[in-house]
Amino acid sequence: MASAQYIPSELILHILKYLTHPIDLLNSSLTCKSWSSHALELLWYKPNFTRSTAWHSFCYTLNPSTLSLLPYTSFVRRINLSMLASEVENAQLATLSVCERLERVTLTGCHKLTDEGIVAFLGSSSRRSLVSMDLSDVGRVTDVSIHRIAETCPNLQGLNLSMCKEGSDRFIGVTDESIVVLAQKCPGLRRIKLNNCVMITDASAKALAQHCPALLEIDLMNCEITNDALFAIFQHSRELREFRVNQCTMLTDAAFTQSAFSNTFDCSNHYFDQLRILDLTAIYTITDDAVRQIVASAPKIRNLVLNKCHSISDDSVLAICLLGRYLHYLCLGHCGRLTDASIVQLARHCTRIRYLDLACCVQLTDRSVTELATLPKLKRIGLVKCTNITDQSIYALTSHARIANSLERVHLSYCTRLTLPSIMQLVNFCEKLTHLSLTQVPAFLRPDFQRFRRTPPKDFTPQQRNVFCVFSGKGVRDLRAYFNTLATITGDSLIQPSRAPPVFMNLDDNPNQDQAMNNHLQDNNNTGLARLEAPVAADLLNLEQPDEIVDGDDVL
Repeated sequence: MASAQYIPSELILHILKYLTHPIDLLNSSLTCKSWSSHALELLWYKPNFTRSTAWHSFCYTLNPSTLSLLPYTSFVRRINLSMLASEVENAQLATLSVCERLERVTLTGCHKLTDEGIVAFLGSSSRRSLVSMDLSDVGRVTDVSIHRIAETCPNLQGLNLSMCKEGSDRFIGVTDESIVVLAQKCPGLRRIKLNNCVMITDASAKALAQHCPALLEIDLMNCEITNDALFAIFQHSRELREFRVNQCTMLTDAAFTQSAFSNTFDCSNHYFDQLRILDLTAIYTITDDAVRQIVASAPKIRNLVLNKCHSISDDSVLAICLLGRYLHYLCLGHCGRLTDASIVQLARHCTRIRYLDLACCVQLTDRSVTELATLPKLKRIGLVKCTNITDQSIYALTSHARIANSLERVHLSYCTRLTLPSIMQLVNFCEKLTHLSLTQVPAFLRPDFQRFRRTPPKDFTPQQRNVFCVFSGKGVRDLRAYFNTLATITGDSLIQPSRAPPVFMNLDDNPNQDQAMNNHLQDNNNTGLARLEAPVAADLLNLEQPDEIVDGDDVL
């Protein structure tokens, strides 16, 4: 004990960082005075609230009328109340006003909070330490709170105002008025999320772009913005890494092809080389031209979401192939014009894809899945309503040893041509499988299988409940065990002999098509602006384009 108190503070802190459990830190605080101060500061640095009683005790301790031996209010740096969202009230939040060194506050889903509580918490004096506030799904917040944040938090770097409200119950509490003021008074803002804030328009986007040059992440999902907003963002936000404008239906190709985003004359110095995540879900007017421009200007995109971009075709996927090893996450759900021709090339060129959604791409066949099965890092594949695929696709997925160590989630709902033997092989071959959806697959509408499924969502109709067939976590493990039991009882070998992937010589009686596709990609790699002038894939392959665009249901 005598020697412990003489250990330098730097060493004490280094030792205490190895103690992750609160009880261990509490016991360490009983060693001596010097250890007590450091241990309690770490214990209070980021309080973990899982029970309402702990939160109430915390508020009582912070009350100025409560006597305490240590300055607990100065220890608290981060607060996350999302686990107690239904418990937090205005008066309790106001007690945090004494924590002057608070840096990050997370109030996700605290639906009882109003402007009154948030304003009382922030107070009137400057909070220079506060750099991040998460008010997502705090549905009663309005411009009043945002104005107070702007006035008291000059060093704010992150603000989350994302809301889940859509349809008739839309969130209208935050408007351009407060966001413009926020942009002007918080120039160091780096991340802002305004998802489903339907009163946000171009005015907010322009103010943020002009006054906050360090922005790394902007989320404007379902906001009332036009091309003018993107013109301003691409002109000023040169550090942008994550950009989400899904469901902003007024955007067009011009936002990408006629803005500063297209000012890429030297392919060795890409203007948006740092952009990693781009979400364009349900922007129906986006075409191949925009996708080609995106790939040319931001060649290191890691996550690209194009779900429900109905106008894109094989030519877009050919452009995406140029992302090569940088692409990890790709969503092409409901893009009904895509064919095997482009997906085969995607599998051959973007070999580090981990997550791929091809739901409702109704023209795809076993050829695509056979090629995708060679992806060594594939963790999740979505093939919902790809009704042309058969057992041959599943056998292809189980014909590569690497898949067994990577594949975790497989979505096969509405693939009605699948049979029991292939799924049995998939479940046993992929030991890391944690999610398998087989809704509306006739072979699995059996009571003995459905007892392992997840509980159907409450808002499903009786008919939907009857065909719902999704296995997750323990359900997958139990299903695997049941399959093995069936094999033991029947005496049959559970794992079918691996069938060789089918040999596809051509797509449309043209044996030179694959070579033409490869030449097309090679030409684009070797020339600068040729990326933007590449011939249309449909013309290159003489593929027929469907008259109607298929729009299926969401992934189950």
